[in-house]
Amino acid sequence: MRTIVLSDHTTDELARRESERQGRYEAKVKEHEDKLRARQDKIDSAKTKRRAAWKQGKHLRATGYAALVAWNRCRKLIEAQFGVPSKEGAGVEDDIWRQGHEGEETLTEFLAQRLSDEWILMKGYHNPKGEVDQIIVGPDGIFAMEAKAYKGTIYCDGDRWTRDKYDAWGNQVLCDEPIIDKGGRSPARQVNEPADVLERFLKKTMPLCRICRSVIFTHEEAGFGDIRNITVDCAFLMSDWKLENMLEKSAFRLPTQGDVERAARLIERDHRYYAKRRTNRSVSDPSSSGLVPAT
Repeated sequence: MRTIVLSDHTTDELARRESERQGRYEAKVKEHEDKLRARQDKIDSAKTKRRAAWKQGKHLRATGYAALVAWNRCRKLIEAQFGVPSKEGAGVEDDIWRQGHEGEETLTEFLAQRLSDEWILMKGYHNPKGEVDQIIVGPDGIFAMEAKAYKGTIYCDGDRWTRDKYDAWGNQVLCDEPIIDKGGRSPARQVNEPADVLERFLKKTMPLCRICRSVIFTHEEAGFGDIRNITVDCAFLMSDWKLENMLEKSAFRLPTQGDVERAARLIERDHRYYAKRRTNRSVSDPSSSGLVPAT
């Protein structure tokens, strides 16, 4: 299986969050060092004034400046030892992003072990309706997959996905929690909406194209409760997923390797088109590819 990385949002987001933490840490270090320098400036100033007062015979005033030197030295020592800033660790939201990244990597490894060189994995396809985590293109068709790293018991009724979660002792800590993204979309909508846009584009050159859509829960502690009326073609648990069960759901085939490569190029072209639009660059319609439709 060949892999084409179109974008890697989870890795980019984790890197951005780490960069922000590093930036805040460096700002704190600079503030700390500035305080120590300011404290040293006060020490140097008090020492200069002490010497001047002593030369002028103002011994009481010189004693006061000596006390000020001692006080600032003590403060500097305390600040240097106990005021050293520490870098903040990853938070809950960082852990969520990391789990998502690990889930996608688990899915990638699973597919790599089971798909031949005839297949192409495309990661991070994006259009105005969102991102598809992974798309595989091969002889059995085109498959869009949404990977979720949730643990607990997963339920679905139509387009409503929820979960119950339990702690290590079996106590329920979450009940009927909606599984949605920040925009309020279920996993099915997250894969269906961008896949619909992509499918309409592909049909311009492959009229019979039908993208098979799947939701895969990658966490080893995930399980299914009542799953009914799903709005994707299939939903799986990574722990007991048989890939052939998804492949047989496809109603569209790419009979030659040339068709597979052509479809992959079209998907990449469509992704690049929208990526350029997001950066306000002048681009042409992706349908003007000049490629021959697959049969």
